[in-house]
Amino acid sequence: MSVLEKIIGELESILTEMEQFRSRYASILASVDKRNIHRAYNLIDYMAFRCSDRSDLQQRLAQLGLSSLGRSEAAIQPQILRVKALVEILLGRQVNLQTLLEEDPVSQGRYLLEHHCNRLFGPTPEGRHTRIMVTMPDEAARNLHTVKQLLEGGMGVARINCAHGTSSEWRRMADNIRKACLETGLSCSILMDLAGPKLRTGPMPPGEKVVKVKVLRDPSGHIMMPGKAIFYSQDVTPKTVSNTVSVPILLNSPELCPGIDHLLLKDARGKQRRFNVIHQSQGMLTTTVDGSAYLATGLEVVLTHGQGKLLSRIGELPCKESYLSLQEGDLLRLVSDNVAASHAVLDEDGNLLHPASLSCGVPEALAAPEIGHRIKMDDGKFTGIVEGKSPGSLLLRITEAPGGGGKLRAEKGINFPDTDLPISGLTSKDIQDLDTICELADLIALSFVNTRTDVDDLIHELKIRNRHRSIGLVLKIETRHAFNNLPELLLSAMQSREVGVMIARGDLGVEVGWRQMAEIQEEILWLCAAAHIPTIWATQVLESLAKTGQPTRSEITDAAMAQRAECVMLNKGPYIHKAIKMLARIIRTMDARQYKKSARLPKLACRYPDVDKREQALLLGQV
Repeated sequence: MSVLEKIIGELESILTEMEQFRSRYASILASVDKRNIHRAYNLIDYMAFRCSDRSDLQQRLAQLGLSSLGRSEAAIQPQILRVKALVEILLGRQVNLQTLLEEDPVSQGRYLLEHHCNRLFGPTPEGRHTRIMVTMPDEAARNLHTVKQLLEGGMGVARINCAHGTSSEWRRMADNIRKACLETGLSCSILMDLAGPKLRTGPMPPGEKVVKVKVLRDPSGHIMMPGKAIFYSQDVTPKTVSNTVSVPILLNSPELCPGIDHLLLKDARGKQRRFNVIHQSQGMLTTTVDGSAYLATGLEVVLTHGQGKLLSRIGELPCKESYLSLQEGDLLRLVSDNVAASHAVLDEDGNLLHPASLSCGVPEALAAPEIGHRIKMDDGKFTGIVEGKSPGSLLLRITEAPGGGGKLRAEKGINFPDTDLPISGLTSKDIQDLDTICELADLIALSFVNTRTDVDDLIHELKIRNRHRSIGLVLKIETRHAFNNLPELLLSAMQSREVGVMIARGDLGVEVGWRQMAEIQEEILWLCAAAHIPTIWATQVLESLAKTGQPTRSEITDAAMAQRAECVMLNKGPYIHKAIKMLARIIRTMDARQYKKSARLPKLACRYPDVDKREQALLLGQV
């Protein structure tokens, strides 16, 4: 058998596998919306194609100058038939050349993806095919101008995070987005992101009621800026001033008589400090101090004026944020009770009596992990291995922590990468929020989706509200189990009219590990391209630029990679307008050079050597 005949045999075998896969998944295909059946079949075909390693076949096809099938996700079966026909021509067999020349299955597949992208996100922005999604800042509920700036910068999808704020705030945001669209003539869809299960660390014990007044010194120790504090009476509300600490004192405004020139106190460390009054207004004393001071609730204060002295005490200060200090080798008990964390207890010789304990925001999650399973906290900064189990608690051995030990605080994410959690992705709060979301949103994002049941539950709720065919459904892939179940999730979601996928790279990276993250995000892009499902590239895109105004080098190349998705999500930050404009420029530039994995061939930007001048220099012996 010749090489070409072997290739024909392999291609025919793949086509047979595709038919077998379609039969295997017939029950799932039966539930797909009839308008999505073509994309569902293509996804099934692609799964059949990729169920084995096709690298050797790819190489042999490329050596013949044929398509290696590496960019054929959007129309895999027609492209295989096309390649098979070309190989048959090389074998001298009769083939319908006109059909072969007229049909372009890959272009047709790309057209279908763009069609669904337009239906999900709205019209394609001018000059680029990739949309920009922006998480709405709190200010968007109050300030129409802020929303208009985001729109004019290039935002095409506005994300409202329902894990924060109230339904009335979401409504005001949505109203401002609609008004901004009318006033600017620009288009913007609204995506509302369900909160999902709150897999986060519980509350910490109350911290010390202490504030620090800082003095800024130069490298030689000379004072560049004294510490500043506003002491205010208990019957007034202090004004907020940058680099200035507000401190209550147990006096009423009339008792702060004019002429107070300084305050004396011993701070929480016993250091004597003198605060000089530089300004006095009704119930408030603005002061400076030449040494750093730690001020605590209840400290005695002496207020000095021309007629004598006035004694008082510092009033109630807010508790400082507390934390657990953890290092590698420490034990940590994770408990289901919603109680404040507790620190480890040691005896006089330093032996452990009781390990530190910490609650988990979703108590049901603690029943599923087995001995040896990993649990990650705070974006993967801390890793614990389950060493013991009891009803309502897990005993973890910390195996990874920031160098020298780290601080684990409240409201940090908890991930269970080795455990199939028996938790619904749709919470009772989510179901309650759906009434508002279905009224306001164009798209809805399902957080913490893991199984087909999660998708079915949401679609059931949307059917009750008669929105299952008119609202776009976005699946957030943020766990290892969601990735493992991705084909089934996509097919189940196709009960809905339009579907998208968000690659939530933050949680997903913690779950699968940073070493696997690159290949996994590639697989998500492949599978979604096969299903003609638009993708959203999310988490930490141009994050430094949005937060500080300056991008990092790696952020720029990451943003360029994001162009392969149909939408890129930016998180809020003080420089978000700058980040939107930068991202739009990067995407426009990359659109001229690349479509997904396929390089376009514009003219090279580098300078070509001047051959004539070089030859002349060679003749003159100058080179």
